[in-house]
Amino acid sequence: MIVFRKGPGRLVNDGMFHDGGVLRTSDRAYLNLHRPGVARALLDEALERGHDFAPAETIEIDGWELIDGALRRLRPPDQPAPQDDQPCDHPDPRRR
Repeated sequence: MIVFRKGPGRLVNDGMFHDGGVLRTSDRAYLNLHRPGVARALLDEALERGHDFAPAETIEIDGWELIDGALRRLRPPDQPAPQDDQPCDHPDPRRR
């Protein structure tokens, strides 16, 4: 199990921060654990570091140690969609 525990400089959901968000305040490293691909990035980083999830017993892995590697694995979020008032180059006016 990958866990993120609160502590000095480490923010997790506490009623004031959104559910699923973790933030390291020293460099503003942020993960939204609900975002698609984040769990996979954390798992891949843990596996690359030699963690084994095959045993039947539950182990805890400090997610803060994986955050930098997970952020490197994630693609940047998609660019915002163009605004409706911007011209469209598509030749069919119905598709604007």
